[in-house]
Formats: sequence, structure tokens, C-alpha cells
Amino acid sequence: MRSPVGRFLLLIPVLSAGCQDAAQEPVTPPLVSVKGKVTLDGKPLEGATIGFLPATGSAGAGDVKADGTYEVTYLGFKGLPAGDYVVQVSYKMGSNGKPQSLAQQFSLIMPKSMIGAKELLPKKYSDFGASELRAKVSPQGGVFNFDLTGPLDDPPPITADAAAADDEAPAPPAQDLDQSAKDKASPKAAPPPKPEAKPESEVKK
Repeated sequence: MRSPVGRFLLLIPVLSAGCQDAAQEPVTPPLVSVKGKVTLDGKPLEGATIGFLPATGSAGAGDVKADGTYEVTYLGFKGLPAGDYVVQVSYKMGSNGKPQSLAQQFSLIMPKSMIGAKELLPKKYSDFGASELRAKVSPQGGVFNFDLTGPLDDPPPITADAAAADDEAPAPPAQDLDQSAKDKASPKAAPPPKPEAKPESEVKK
């Protein structure tokens, strides 16, 4: 059974998708499309996360959308190597009253909503070490649907700090930040001093 820290380290590469060059091709092994739908008692489990853990190597993962669909990403690329996987479905509710995405759960800077966050699904779904969910990914890829059964655990209490964090003003665009830094580094040159007025007696001469 892998420790929570071990599972964290396995999932970190999954969150680096934004850092990959779109034209760059993944290294071996070849990846195949893995997608599907996650429901709870027949209804889409929006906001859940799903992970695919092989016997060795890194895990693949994805966020569950509003319609219950997901698509797995592996080391920053869409897809998974073919093979046998233990599947984990997590529904972690934040202290802001909202499900926490992969980016929020594994952010290097913990968001306020993750303080006091709580897993609402039982370990038979949400813990890699105890999960009863399995997937066999063929070389052609596949669609894997998981219909879980409730009930969910009680959510954590909503905290004022976490709820207020959602209402905070968004950060200014990157170009604005860059311009602000340039302005501070290179202040505008002061206007040249005005010439001193000559005494009236000198003007008449």
C-alpha cells in the first residue's frame, strides 16, 4: 500500500500539462485514449477526480466534468500506457463548500479551501490502497464508466476565510504585471528644470 505522500508524488507529473510544449511528442511507452463517465447513483459526480494507478510507474488522472465525463492525462499528455490499473475516484469537498479539483488538491501553495477539506466517498472508491475499482486498458484504449453508490459522507463546515477567497479579485493579467515591473525598474525621467526668470532690470538692458 502506498503512503499518501507516495500517491502525491505519483500524481504531481499529471498536473504539469500546462508546462508541456503542444508540439512535443511523449516519450515511450505509447499512450492510448482513456476516458469515460463517473456517476453516483446514476447521476454525474461533477467535481470528482479520478486516478489510474499501475503496478509500477506514474499514475494518470483527470477531473470529472459537469456531465460526469473525464479524460485521463499522463505525465502532461492525454492518454495512458496500456495495462492493468487500480482506479481511484475521489470527491473531496473543500471548506468553501465546493469540490476540489486536482490542481487545488496538489497545488504547491495550498489554497484556503483545502484547509479542512474532507473526502466524502468511502475508501473502497477513494483510496488507492483500498479501492475495489479496476481497469484493463488495451492497446486500443477504451471507455471506462464507473457508477458508484452512495450515500456520501457529511461535508466539512464552511469557513468564512475559504468562502471569501472565492470572491477575491482575480490577479491582473500577466502583461499588466510585466509593465508594472518595468515601470518600477525604469522610472520616467524627470522633466528638465525651467529656466530661471531674469530680473526685470536685466531684461530692459
